[in-house]
Amino acid sequence: MKRVYACVLIITCSLLLTGFLSVEHIVNPSSLQDTSPQGEIAREANSLMPLTSESTANLSNEASSQTVNTNGSQIGTDQNSLQSITLPAETSDSQNTAPTETDDGTAHIVMGVNYLSPYHMYSSKYTSDDILHRDFSRFQLDGISVISLSLYWYRLEGNARGSYDDGFLAGVKHVIAIANQYGIKVLVTFHTLWGKNDSPWCTPDYIVDPVSGSNIGLAIVRSDDMRQGFIDMFSHTIGYLAGTPGIWAWGILNEPWYWGTSIEHDFITNNGKTQKENFVTLFQELSNIVKTTDGRPVTIRFCNARMWIGADELPHIKNTFVDDWGWDPRVLDAVDFASFNVYLPAYSQLEYAWQNMTTINIIGCFEKNKQVWITEFGFVSNNQTEQADAYEMMLTFYASLPISGCLAWQWTSGNLPPGYDDPVSKTNGNICADIQTGTPKLAYETMLEFKTRNR
Repeated sequence: MKRVYACVLIITCSLLLTGFLSVEHIVNPSSLQDTSPQGEIAREANSLMPLTSESTANLSNEASSQTVNTNGSQIGTDQNSLQSITLPAETSDSQNTAPTETDDGTAHIVMGVNYLSPYHMYSSKYTSDDILHRDFSRFQLDGISVISLSLYWYRLEGNARGSYDDGFLAGVKHVIAIANQYGIKVLVTFHTLWGKNDSPWCTPDYIVDPVSGSNIGLAIVRSDDMRQGFIDMFSHTIGYLAGTPGIWAWGILNEPWYWGTSIEHDFITNNGKTQKENFVTLFQELSNIVKTTDGRPVTIRFCNARMWIGADELPHIKNTFVDDWGWDPRVLDAVDFASFNVYLPAYSQLEYAWQNMTTINIIGCFEKNKQVWITEFGFVSNNQTEQADAYEMMLTFYASLPISGCLAWQWTSGNLPPGYDDPVSKTNGNICADIQTGTPKLAYETMLEFKTRNR
């Protein structure tokens, strides 16, 4: 792992010195454990396991458009993703106000966490006031100044259309109020999931995709009626939480994407439009709802890059953000700042290409006068040292880019039923070692140490 870290330091220094990335040579550092994508997940009647969005961040059943052969390894890449891009010399003054941290007037990267609750409930039953005060007082002392709360559709609305759960929203509002007591700003995220392997468990039963006949999130960009169902739920939620002190911004969608094969990528939906056009229209509508109802900043948590194993049994990677949205100005016009969920690729030989794609995305948004946040990063491992080393590696790379903040995936703590085995603290990248006592893992301490070194 030390050799991996050394490689990253060399790459980072090279970035800063040259101002651009090249893909003529792809490094092959020692292997890192994958943030393993989850398979199909049953509706969580009996599960306390929070779902990560890594399944959509890292996987696609898609063929490669180009194969690069370097150092004896074949690595699939997207041919439009590996262009060079110049690092800007300084930040823009035209970006929106956001949580900031300064030391003697010098700004540095804000550190935050995705704060999850067992069963995604944010209720006193599982996330009591004692736990909230314990966690948020720790965050305040440690300089963790922003959290994201993930609101999944099945918690906001039941299986019957219009069956909104204001009791759930009251719990969310209560969590925000306690965070606000400690000066912690909250990003409220509509944590959307899309495909057949990740979204059925959190999508209300009345939602049916007209293309596949499945209960999946992609229905909202394939059916006008299903999209309106999501918009109605969204409007109700924004209306309930509008004006709540402590909310910093709204993540109106999480990792919007519309499949990977060329046929599915561009096919026409039943309203005569492509999925991309339906998504862009949705971006605009949701953003407008927030602006007219609440007025605080809006972002979309975009998927950065995706990895998959091709028919050639080799690992491939593509720039999902560029491939899906192609720098369409309507996309960035719909948000006040840009956000990316950025995870290490599953295969170490893809890391340099991944760094290139991440740089393209972040600097491209930055040069369009958008502040950029990494709204998810993390690493799945039962080995705390390995997880902490991966955090150090990722943060070192992120610090070479013009980002405003990073939110780790994830901190989960709460009250659990008697006899519960507590696998949550050992999987899904949780950086809380014991969710009942709130003891942090080494990865959390690594975040704090990195933050102190980079003031």
